[in-house]
Amino acid sequence: MFNMQHPLVGGYTPERVALRRAIGLAVDVQREIELLRYGAGVPAQSPVAVHLSGYRPDWKSEMSTYSPARARALLETYGWRDRDGDGWRESPEGQPFTLEMATQPSQESRRYDELMKRDLKAIGLRVEFKAAQWPEQYKAARAGQLMMWNLSGRAGSPDGVDGLIRYEGRAAGGINLSRFDLPEMNAIIARLQALPDGPEREALFDHAKRLTVAWMPYKLRTHLVATALMQPRLIGYRRPLFWNNWFEWVEIDDTARV
Repeated sequence: MFNMQHPLVGGYTPERVALRRAIGLAVDVQREIELLRYGAGVPAQSPVAVHLSGYRPDWKSEMSTYSPARARALLETYGWRDRDGDGWRESPEGQPFTLEMATQPSQESRRYDELMKRDLKAIGLRVEFKAAQWPEQYKAARAGQLMMWNLSGRAGSPDGVDGLIRYEGRAAGGINLSRFDLPEMNAIIARLQALPDGPEREALFDHAKRLTVAWMPYKLRTHLVATALMQPRLIGYRRPLFWNNWFEWVEIDDTARV
């Protein structure tokens, strides 16, 4: 997520949008899936996840595109250039800068950080990682004190509008950790919450998804694939698509004890 109120990566002016979109284009999602997630994921095209209303498997967006060349061209066009020849870009105002990514002090987080550092270096962007425990980072994110952070979400219902709530202006400081606030998006989300399923609602979903890519307050990377293992003695278990409630539906078959 990008803090939309941060003076470097936030805002709605063309050069700030270009920076966020360039970072998005520089992130090698497929490499992340193969090396770090061991193939257990698919590239995310939008915040509407697999199995939700509003999701279409044939809908593709720039959100999943990996193109360092396009990222570099976008940065050059909007003034993020290496003016002094040191290999790192300066801001359109001519100032040196360093991106700051919040992270956690774990081996797993370091693996993701190393991949991101590699991807951003390839387009001339310097990034530093500030480690703290997850609850501390979450508290800071809600207070608008972070520049950038990696996090994940989970679908709690089959309605894809849940994935768009993090783009709703009134949710800033809550689920909307980016503090994105666009009147057009706010109006679409309100309309989606009022409409029944059908062609009109699906068209609004597509419009909303295009806005998430155009403004890029979040760079969405993957929808994860989960694997569940169970013993033959477990009766009644089904992997839930939404949330985690399954405990009350299972039993142990004592007659199958070996």
